[in-house]
Parts: sequence; structure tokens; C-alpha cells
Amino acid sequence: MKRRAVLQSFGAVVLSLGAAEIAFGASLVAVRVWPAEDYTRVTLESDTVLSVKHFLTDNPRRLVIDIDGLELSPALRELVGKVRADDPYIAGIRVGQNQPRVVRLVMDLKQATAPQLFTLEPVAAYQHRLVFDLHPVTEADPLLALIQEK
Repeated sequence: MKRRAVLQSFGAVVLSLGAAEIAFGASLVAVRVWPAEDYTRVTLESDTVLSVKHFLTDNPRRLVIDIDGLELSPALRELVGKVRADDPYIAGIRVGQNQPRVVRLVMDLKQATAPQLFTLEPVAAYQHRLVFDLHPVTEADPLLALIQEK
């Protein structure tokens, strides 16, 4: 009889919780891709700080990002469509649920890059942001670029 009382109490507690209390991990608020001539910036904005591991592969060139405590969501799937064809660094992005509570992003790269990873604290309307800046390994030579334009 004691077990039944405990289970009923537990059930009442679970039913009194809202969706926010039952949900685990982070929720993405927005995803952004900003390509520029010098570098491309990818930003993941979430309601909590994201825990991330990343590595590069050479053949083929890819940046692989594992985000812990996250479930695959429609906001994250939007990232795939945000890559423009004229982006100088990213050829495409794939997302998938790598393990339970771990989402994997794979960025196919057009050239060798030196990614810089950093986080930004919430400010004004923005929440926690995880930022990847993809810089070229070798800087563009402005004189060579001028000659190629002519």
C-alpha cells in the first residue's frame, strides 16, 4: 500500500509541473548564418549556455560540432536552409541527433578554415549565443585579388 501512495504522490507532482519544468536541456531561440568576404559567422542563440565539442576533418573538409544537452528541433533544421550558395566558406550544413541529448552539426567547407569558437552572454533582446567564426587558413592577398579583377 505504501508503494501505491508514493506513486500517486509522484504522479500528482509530475502533473502539476508545466512543460518548462519537465523539459530538459537547452532550447534554441534562433540560428543565424552571416557570410562575408573575410569570414562567415554561424550563431546559435539559446535559452541556456550550450556545451560544445568540435573538430575539423581534412578529407573531405568538414567542421563537426557536437552540442550536448540539446534535442533536434525545427529551429536547428532551419540552419540547413540559411547557407547561401555564394558563401565563401560553407558548402552546406547537415544536422542530426548524434546520441540522446547530443545534436551534431556537420559543415561541409569549401576551403581550409580556422574556426574560432566563443560565447556571448545575454544582452538586450539576445539570449546566450554560441558563435563560430570561420576564417581562412591563409589570408587573401589584396594585390593578387586586384590583379585577378583586371
